[in-house]
Amino acid sequence: MGSNDSNPQATVPNPAISDLQDLKRRLIQDLGTLKEPLKTTCSDMGAGTVWVGKAADSWNTDVKGRHGTIKTLLGKLVPVIDAEIKKLPEKVTPGEAKMYHMPD
Repeated sequence: MGSNDSNPQATVPNPAISDLQDLKRRLIQDLGTLKEPLKTTCSDMGAGTVWVGKAADSWNTDVKGRHGTIKTLLGKLVPVIDAEIKKLPEKVTPGEAKMYHMPD
């Protein structure tokens, strides 16, 4: 078996892709989980029935802003993960897969 062997080296699915796909699934779930409690908090506090006054108004404005920021930032992560997945080879050698799982 010399270097002119036409049989390609065995390959396995890239474990990094699987991990990134799992991360993406969990992120999407977390987006849904975070969306409702923050929305409920904003509507409860903003209605003026739970807490009223200048401090309440300021707090409500702050929470609404943070709610929007969190949604925006988390939403930007999905395309970043997708782009990273596209960069990776679908298959790697068994040795590369093993190295991926080794701690730094």
